Amino acid sequence: KILVGLDSSEASINALKFAGKIAKQTGAGLVGVHVINEPSYREYYGNLKNKLEAEARDILNNAKALMEKEGISMEIQVDSGFPDIVIAEIAKNDKDISMIVLGASGRGRGTRVFVGSKTQAVINQVGAGLPCAVVIVPGKSQEFLERL
Repeated sequence: KILVGLDSSEASINALKFAGKIAKQTGAGLVGVHVINEPSYREYYGNLKNKLEAEARDILNNAKALMEKEGISMEIQVDSGFPDIVIAEIAKNDKDISMIVLGASGRGRGTRVFVGSKTQAVINQVGAGLPCAVVIVPGKSQEFLERL
């Protein structure tokens, strides 16, 4: 399986498209994950969990529909916590995950996931024993996707 970190940014959509191409070539399944950065949203906005979970499900359902049009199966998952830790734990606990694909940057601060610092934090998990590859896809490069 290939785990893809998703928000609605162009960077995460490029990561999804890249992961989809790899999945199609290898027969791997996809796992789309959106992590609600709970520590940030609680600190600044109080309890928005229901709204953020609904937004996350919309993002993931749209991504799943995009992949299904390409004939690629995709599981979806919404979690809360520190994105780098959650992504690493999913990969450590699911022995079928051989790759994590992330966009180089994401939607921004607060409740948003996968800004550059979040992607960097996942990369740091490799040194802490993350048992799979981490691939970083250029955030705004259609040219990159066309070269695949």
